[in-house]
Amino acid sequence: MLRANGYDVTIESDLCQLFSVNSSRLSEIISGTILACYPRAVRSLSNWRGLEAVRTADIRNQTEKEILSLFDLAPDQEVVNTEKEQIWREIEALPTTESDAWFPVIDKTRCTECGKCYDFCLFGVYGITNKRTTVIHPQNCKNNCPACARVCPARAIVFPKYDKSPINGGSKDDEPFNSQEMDTMYRERLRYKLQQRRAGVPLTREEIL
Repeated sequence: MLRANGYDVTIESDLCQLFSVNSSRLSEIISGTILACYPRAVRSLSNWRGLEAVRTADIRNQTEKEILSLFDLAPDQEVVNTEKEQIWREIEALPTTESDAWFPVIDKTRCTECGKCYDFCLFGVYGITNKRTTVIHPQNCKNNCPACARVCPARAIVFPKYDKSPINGGSKDDEPFNSQEMDTMYRERLRYKLQQRRAGVPLTREEIL
């Protein structure tokens, strides 16, 4: 429907992957309207790369009517089958990867720069520069591991591809953790990390190489 009304629409197979490799196309993508996952996740991804998402829509929760209203369109307009077929051909032609891009981003509107994620992570994903914590090695993150987000007291760490909120950027508490559980997890992980360092066991890919 957007295309039928003159809008230029691009379908991406993995938006997170483009942010992970800091694609040269990000500036162009961010300048438009992004129809993706939770807006907080998209904003955190764009801010990580020094960009600012102009406008986002949540295709997980917003209805077709709500999204089309951003473009002053109504969902009752007929879309011809040839246009639908073209979209499916584009989707089927999208490149596939062996695994989804999995890494955290930090919501700086919530982050208190406590550094717990940096201390907690065993894989060198985080770094601290000028007292500010950031994701410096997203490729080091262990697939499907959102543990650092659970120990964050401000709930500032977002894994866009996680299936539960608030870790995936959503507003609900599908996976709540109390402060005692988070502190216990943080202390145990930090103790293990120190033991590994004393034993000379490599923790990050850079140390292994």
